Amino acid sequence: MMYEKEVKEKVTAILPQVVTWRRHFHEYPELSGKEVKTSAYIQEVFKNLGIPYETGFFQNAVLGIIKGSHPGKTVALRADMDALPVTELTGLPFASKNEGVMHACGHDGHMSILLGAAAVLNEMKDQIHGTVKIVFQPAEEEAAIGGGRHIAASGKLDDVSEIYGLHVWPELPTGQVGLKPGSLMAASDRFYVHIKGKSTHAAQPHNGTDALVAAAHFIIDVQSLISREMNPMDNVVCTIGLMNAGTRYNVGVEDAYLEGTCRTYRPELRDKMEARLGEILKGLDVMFHTHSELNYVRGHSATINTPEKIDFLKKVGKAYLGEEHITEPEFPSMCAEDFSSYLEKFPGAFFWLGTGDGNTPALHNASFAINESILPLGITLEAAAALEALSR
Repeated sequence: MMYEKEVKEKVTAILPQVVTWRRHFHEYPELSGKEVKTSAYIQEVFKNLGIPYETGFFQNAVLGIIKGSHPGKTVALRADMDALPVTELTGLPFASKNEGVMHACGHDGHMSILLGAAAVLNEMKDQIHGTVKIVFQPAEEEAAIGGGRHIAASGKLDDVSEIYGLHVWPELPTGQVGLKPGSLMAASDRFYVHIKGKSTHAAQPHNGTDALVAAAHFIIDVQSLISREMNPMDNVVCTIGLMNAGTRYNVGVEDAYLEGTCRTYRPELRDKMEARLGEILKGLDVMFHTHSELNYVRGHSATINTPEKIDFLKKVGKAYLGEEHITEPEFPSMCAEDFSSYLEKFPGAFFWLGTGDGNTPALHNASFAINESILPLGITLEAAAALEALSR
């Protein structure tokens, strides 16, 4: 490993600015597809750092380009930009000023870490053999948009030989870097169900068709599908998180609407879940004389790390951060990430950066916030990954 001392010095120097960037992002979050001011802020930082960049190829995405002084291949680093429709409860002095919107998934940390890594790399470009592309991606949280999918298909990264990214992770102790080869995060699909019955007076249920009873059976049948048809050694989750039904306590329910998510790793199980949900509804229609519709929407694919790139990151991490910071998580997560779109096209690795203390709220929680002590670790590993990849 070639650059440990210089990288650490530059990370220490840039850290106060990174904290300022992070707090700005946290204070002014924007939803998926609406990251206009976030994008403008990143562009302004790039201008101040003297890093050329491109926009206009997908929504609010920004692509920084750091060309080294020597010829070589191209590697990419990526961060996501969007926030969630959550009302913040952290009590931080720099809490969200955009009502009902919050960086509850740590993307404020991802962006500031990547800007820090870009600043370090730009100062060291005379030593770089090749090019580093700095990808700021919108719409990670909204699978229907899928920012990663669009950027991977845009052609802007076609010269990339490998790509790296991170996610802050409250389930790991603060300062631990989770590096896991193969399956890391699940495919995420969303489904919508409409069960249509016939309304009647609640005192005369025989004169109608109760969509709510059919919906209750559907919920139980889906859980039975998971517990009785799926191999318990497979990673499969199906959760129904929303149901709307009924208009009044004494009126039989005519329409029931449900929404849920399926999480899988193997494509054949993804196909099976979609097929079986439809078959369950058809059976319930026969039993209850309802008329049901299923809209099954494919979201992010599973995030599958390239084993060789994880091995590479482990070596880099141990050299730059110390062996005590590197761990291999025992289990993958059923949460999803559209970094999967890049890994389907390019070799690379996605790692978790621990920010937990045993009481840290979960991701997507209104009280979640990163521990800022992890910022230099993320900057160091991202910058070192690019430098070392381009030195080989």
